[in-house]
Amino acid sequence: MSIEVKTLNFSYGDRQVLHDISFSAHKGELLSILGPNGVGKSTLFRCVLGLLSGYTGQVLVDGMDARTFSAREAAKHIAYIPQSSRSIFNYSVFDIVLMGRTSGLSTFRSPGKKDKAICQWAMEKVGITQLSDRCFHRLS
Repeated sequence: MSIEVKTLNFSYGDRQVLHDISFSAHKGELLSILGPNGVGKSTLFRCVLGLLSGYTGQVLVDGMDARTFSAREAAKHIAYIPQSSRSIFNYSVFDIVLMGRTSGLSTFRSPGKKDKAICQWAMEKVGITQLSDRCFHRLS
């Protein structure tokens, strides 16, 4: 999977928040976006995720323009867990990872053994199997 952002610009009314942002991240790479509060990090993520429209430039996911994705197609390519959320459910870390598999399921179908095995593999791959049963709200 790859994400490429090319000359991304976004404004809230007259206030330009993002100006000519460009970067790429490819399979196997880790990318960090750092900066002080209020500089547009969350706005950047919202543009990449398709939660904000009206930006100029391009967001390419696996070489395809992210604006062309349906919600289901986008979910197959990109997952996002906001830093702060207010869920009334005490989902485990494993449950949250498993939710990433739901884009490939038909309506009313639950994840099966194969989906759970893939989630276990993914957690092993990133070294977080020890967090599997912890409530995701208790992670920093």
